[in-house]
Amino acid sequence: MLRIFPRFRHGRFVAGLWALGLVIALGGMSAAWAVPAAESPAKIRAAVEAFVRAGLPASGEKVMIDVQGPAPGLRFPPCAELRTAYFGNPNPYGAQTVEVRCARPAVWTLYLPVRVDRQQGVVVVARALQAGHVLTAADLTTVERDATRLPPGAVNDAQALVGQVLRYSVAAGQPLVQSMLTGPQLVHYGQSVSLVAQGLGVRLVALGQALADGRVGQSVLVRNVQSGRVVSGVVDAQGQVVVPLQ
Repeated sequence: MLRIFPRFRHGRFVAGLWALGLVIALGGMSAAWAVPAAESPAKIRAAVEAFVRAGLPASGEKVMIDVQGPAPGLRFPPCAELRTAYFGNPNPYGAQTVEVRCARPAVWTLYLPVRVDRQQGVVVVARALQAGHVLTAADLTTVERDATRLPPGAVNDAQALVGQVLRYSVAAGQPLVQSMLTGPQLVHYGQSVSLVAQGLGVRLVALGQALADGRVGQSVLVRNVQSGRVVSGVVDAQGQVVVPLQ
């Protein structure tokens, strides 16, 4: 007996076959589009860091190594033998470039920027301070900074700075360098001071009167109270004015 299927049933049947075919096709396409295996970026970075660290001087200093990359989206075939070398002139510290090369099974090469920071203790101010401020222990703190980025003459002994005077205003967290500091004013105009004449194995001490203010290392004029003679001397750490004998 011939049976005639209603049109809508035939349409559903065809639609079902089409859907099944689409699913099968998509299944095949998903298999074809499967993402191939790739080398781990973490493994690449670890190889570069180990290479750089092995070439650092054995100084015992704290060192931070920052390996940048590989860039997101870059994929490299799995590698059984990674080789690393410096690209260009190697620098123990600062910015440099490392070549990463896969020797097998697939050969590929990658260049990664690396920064090596050598950490060093340095004294910084804990808060903003104005010029002329006399430093106290509460004003200072010691932190670790990249030594390659520190200004020349940066100080690392906070205790040695207590009592020093700022020549310039400084911002919070700013490293202190010796050129920014001056000694405290130990001699004041009109003050009685010890006038010390020394040299050639001779040391003479007399009472003097300061004719100017003076800090450690500065030259000031002093009048010898006994003779009335005015001489020039240098203020020492004890507040005495030293006149060299020649």
